[in-house]
Formats: sequence, C-alpha cells, structure tokens
Amino acid sequence: MARSILCIPRSLPITRVEAAARRAVEINAANAVDSRRVERTPTGRRGGPRRIAVVVGRRWPSSGVRLTVQFLDSPPADLRVRILRHMNAWAKTANVTFTETRGTGQVRIARLDSPKKMAGYWSYIGTEILEFKPDEPTMNLEGFTMRETDAEFRRVVRHEAGHTLGFDHEHMRRELVEKIDRQKAIAYYDREEGWTKKEVEDQVLTPLEESSIMGTTRADPTSIMCYHIPASITINGRAITGGTDINENDFRFAASLYPKRVSAPRR
Repeated sequence: MARSILCIPRSLPITRVEAAARRAVEINAANAVDSRRVERTPTGRRGGPRRIAVVVGRRWPSSGVRLTVQFLDSPPADLRVRILRHMNAWAKTANVTFTETRGTGQVRIARLDSPKKMAGYWSYIGTEILEFKPDEPTMNLEGFTMRETDAEFRRVVRHEAGHTLGFDHEHMRRELVEKIDRQKAIAYYDREEGWTKKEVEDQVLTPLEESSIMGTTRADPTSIMCYHIPASITINGRAITGGTDINENDFRFAASLYPKRVSAPRR
C-alpha cells in the first residue's frame, strides 16, 4: 500500500524572513500583495522568544521559471531522470523547466531520513530556496528509490515541485480550515512537531483569504497542493486526504502565474 503524502510545512528561520521577503519582491513585485504577519520562534519550535515576521508571496517571475536541480547524494541516473520528469509535469500548461546540473543547483534535493527535523517530504516555497547555503537541501524526498510506484512519484514529487514553484498548501483555505478541530489540532502538532499554540494557529488554523491560493472560488481538497489532514483532528472524524496528482485546477492556476509564450505566426 502506498504511503500517504505527509508534507511537513517548512518555515525559514526567523532571522532570514526579512531578507527573503525583500528578495521575493525584487524577483516578482506581485509578491508584495500576498503578505501576512506570522509569529514564530527563531527555530520554529517551542521554547524560544517569539517574534513577528511579515511573510510575502514567494512566486517566481511571470515570464517563466528556469531552475537548475542538483541531487546532493548522487542517486542513480534512472532515479534522477524519473524525479525530474515528475517535477516537469507542471510544464504541461506552464512556462516551467527543471534541469539537472552537475554543479550547484538552485533546487537541491536530498533523501534524508535523519535527523528527525530533516526527514520526511518537504520543500521550501518558491524564492525561499535562494536563502540557503550551496550545500543545504531545499527539498527532501525521504528514502525515494526506483522501487516507489509511479502513483507515489505523482503524489509526492509533483507536490513538492509545486512548493518550489511558489504554491502554498491548499489546506489553508477557510473551507478546509473550518473542518479542523482546533483543540485536537493544537494537541496533535504540539505532540508531533513541537509547535506552540500560536505556531499551530499560524501554520494550520489561520486561513489565507485575501490571496486565493489556487485562484478558484472554492477550496479544492483534490488539489495536489492539499496535504493530508488526519481524521483524528477533524470535526467530523473524516480525513482530508489531499490530491493524488496535479488536477485541472492546479494546471490552470500554474498557467495563469507562468503563462507559456505564444509564438507569433509567420508571415
């Protein structure tokens, strides 16, 4: 049985948020519109002094996305090709290209299963990947090998590539947030992630209203960017399972942000 997507939200260290926001706006001025205030500890875990930070949109230029990809642990060639193929699935409708490099990539993929804070499936969002040292991963695909099913590649790799393109989690739409039991969520993420109550409110329980994440009228629980919410923390006891592949809403949204160039007809 395939594993469920369990994408672990990743946040920049508080000390890097302001510089990242400035860079994001320099890259795409529209990022300034998608701003919100969050409260975090310097490490993103309980026990440290909290500070207010302004998080802006982290999308790449509307002219298109060309990102180089480096595999930090030198996996087999067939695995590298397979991962890249699924990352480039977004190019079906959008002006997006991920290309492997033997040098230092803008996207740096690891497959770490330890330490715990680095394990799992995750990616920093959009332009945030530019804020890390050349030897630090920007995406993790824990334990991925050629033995994974193609369904698992579609669910996990395409989801994480979506984050790298600047897409947030669809679960932060109000319609889905309202399905979550607040007290159960606070207890769950305290136990599983070590988050404070305020951090759970910022990361899970506070919907984004002004900037519609997928640009659709209603929340889309089948979006590839909607991650799994366990039944144990929902009000009705039913899990929000999340998407299994890039759906038509996802493709339309990606195309609206990074439209493909239309060549002028020859005369």
